Amino acid sequence: MDDIKVLLGKRIRELRKLSNISQQELAEKINIDQRNLSNIECGISFPSKTLMTIAKALDVSLIELFDFEHHKLNPYDMKKFIIDYLSNISDENLKIIYRLIKSMK
Repeated sequence: MDDIKVLLGKRIRELRKLSNISQQELAEKINIDQRNLSNIECGISFPSKTLMTIAKALDVSLIELFDFEHHKLNPYDMKKFIIDYLSNISDENLKIIYRLIKSMK
């Protein structure tokens, strides 16, 4: 299984990109060198001293930083979960998921 540093780094990179923030911008917001942020995102180092600052800069909770379950699953298991979920979904939620998927095209 992936190391916690690697999973956390992937999650930070994912949240940074979702926020449309460059590595340089986030590094400046949290007052560290871009190289240090790169090492965090690559799973080389753990941001123990800057964890709360990173969460604040990305406007997420600390818990959200550690929400990387989707990084631990392989594509087959993710598809199986989605198919199983869709077989028991309400019409209301089906409409929401349809619009979400359609917007991704």
